[in-house]
Amino acid sequence: MMNSFTFKICLFFVSVLITTGVSAQTTQSGYVKTKGRLDNNGALIPGKRLGSVSIILSNGNSTVSGDNGDFSLTIPDKKFYLKSVQKQGYILADPEVVAKQYVYSPNPFVITMETPAGQTKDQVEAQKKLEATLRKQLQQREKELEELKTSNRLSEEDYYQKLQQLYDEKATEKLIKEMSKRYAEIDYDLIDSFQRQFSQYILNGDLQRADSLLKTKGNLSSDVSELQLIREANIIEQEKLKRRRLQLDSSMSYAQWLMEDIAMRCYHKSEIFQLQYRNDSAAYYLELRAGLDTTNALWQLEAGFSVEHFLFLYEKAMFYYQRALRNAIQKGDDIQGVAVAYNNIGDLYIIKGDYNNALAYFQKSLDLWQQSYSEEESNVATYYNNIGSVYSELGNYSEALSYYQKALEIWKRYYGENDPLIAKFYNNIGAAYNDLRDYNNALEYHRKALNILEEVYKDDTPELASSYNNIGVTYHNLNSYVKAMNYYEEALKIYKKLYGEKHPTNATFYNNIGKVWDDFGDYANKPEYYTNALSYYLKAINISKRIYGDNHIELATPYNNLGVIYNKLGNYVKALKNHQKALEIERLYYGENHPDIASSYNNIAEVYYDSGNYTKALEYYQKALDVIQKLSGNYDLAIAECYMNMGLSYYMLNDNENAIDYLQKFYNICKEYKEEIGTEGLKTISQMIKQLKKNKR
Repeated sequence: MMNSFTFKICLFFVSVLITTGVSAQTTQSGYVKTKGRLDNNGALIPGKRLGSVSIILSNGNSTVSGDNGDFSLTIPDKKFYLKSVQKQGYILADPEVVAKQYVYSPNPFVITMETPAGQTKDQVEAQKKLEATLRKQLQQREKELEELKTSNRLSEEDYYQKLQQLYDEKATEKLIKEMSKRYAEIDYDLIDSFQRQFSQYILNGDLQRADSLLKTKGNLSSDVSELQLIREANIIEQEKLKRRRLQLDSSMSYAQWLMEDIAMRCYHKSEIFQLQYRNDSAAYYLELRAGLDTTNALWQLEAGFSVEHFLFLYEKAMFYYQRALRNAIQKGDDIQGVAVAYNNIGDLYIIKGDYNNALAYFQKSLDLWQQSYSEEESNVATYYNNIGSVYSELGNYSEALSYYQKALEIWKRYYGENDPLIAKFYNNIGAAYNDLRDYNNALEYHRKALNILEEVYKDDTPELASSYNNIGVTYHNLNSYVKAMNYYEEALKIYKKLYGEKHPTNATFYNNIGKVWDDFGDYANKPEYYTNALSYYLKAINISKRIYGDNHIELATPYNNLGVIYNKLGNYVKALKNHQKALEIERLYYGENHPDIASSYNNIAEVYYDSGNYTKALEYYQKALDVIQKLSGNYDLAIAECYMNMGLSYYMLNDNENAIDYLQKFYNICKEYKEEIGTEGLKTISQMIKQLKKNKR
């Protein structure tokens, strides 16, 4: 999902009221330029003025910049919106400047543009620098935690918790993407020397100097206390309003300035701690900032994201998102704030497995954006993508594919064929084709994604590893086990090179490699391959346990896979133990009604069935069926599988009447899915039912 840590929500958008009569006209001067940049020593390289730039306002007024980039705009009522800014071969450095509300100023109105290649280069360069800093800080932080644990200054429980925060893959990916995008969009001509210096330190990985620079502004704790004292004094002053109006106004202005200055330092503190993998401290400063002004929707959204992805406190994240939503709605003109709040609440519902609510909130985001702006606006692509992900979770892969393709087409129109995010959309489309069992198309789209990433990233990156893994999954589905293994191992090789042996994503690759050996053993009728699968599953479990402790959701899948292998090897006691461990973990995270819960019940039933305890198998098949029937979405084939398993269990118990009943239910559903089941499969089921009916007579 595209939750954004640096949301860039601007409080804007007041509907333009068209009234009769003549409105006041004002002339706003300005100029168009390229971005100012910093050289390797932190010195400013000024941007260049751009001529022949077409500028159109939302009310239809337009102008073209002169040779030196200067322009004048006629604006009504001293307020205006940009509809478009265009020059061949250039794009807006910050695309979000379009649709913001602007107010007349005697100062020049500056518009910054850049070539697409220059913009992509700046973002890639920023990403490389940030990734280098993160790798360095990761190693340092690992070492610090190990030393604290060894010296008994950190309990084992706290150690695992901090490692879990340290290796949060989603938060790291979002951090790099959002920070690199933000720093690539900065026009260094337009910011002060303090911000330039701070940016230089961050991009060079000099976090200590960045922190020292922030400290020159003063002590945050004492300034927060000072702000609180000032606010308390303000209340008293309001009671003496007539006598002290001038003094009160001055004091309130200072309080506002101080709050904004503290908020800026809190945000920069969080950046420093994120780059050091101290995510709990990063979340603390964002929550501190959110408490400075609880009506600021942006600050609530960013605090919510931090506690969701850094601390995994989903209910607390929901509190911040809902507060942001209330404030944005109450404000009346914060369209973006409302849309992002809906989107982030939808993301939390996906985590909870409540896909109907997730879909409802994503749809609210999309509807709001389309009503307020345009069907073709780039943010619409994000909402289409998110809706597609929900349909994928609901098992409606064709609908998911449709939304992913809509997102792709919109993004292409804005950013061209080779934008790195295009690769993400290609991968999502490939995953949908995988789910639809159209593996050739899946492979085509995953390869398109890989081609873009290899062009953008000349060195090994996590994005390349993820792309290799996706191609491996597709070859795995095609039963091309050697190719699948090669791609999984290439992905693992990259992560080991970047992050070492202990990174949690390595567990995913080990699990995938184990699954190849597992399936290869079935396909080639070589039970000895199961030993290799067992070895890789155990590696996955050991890494995840080291990072997350014993009861994290990342352990559920390898525990279930381990149970399957032990079942194949005839070790039913160990098989049952591992499946029950997976079920216990899933219940902690999902409650009772989630597709993974149904899958674990089914796995436990399989062990009982294979060990000859058909009565117990029936009990767990029924539990799996009960969960699936409570879920929303297209789970017909999953229900059919339960009917088949229950029918076979009744058959083994010599209960032909129930066996016929459940196998007939299975057959009736399968007739609607001939492509998935196959004509021969349906024929076999029909013949089995006929034979049972004959035996019954």
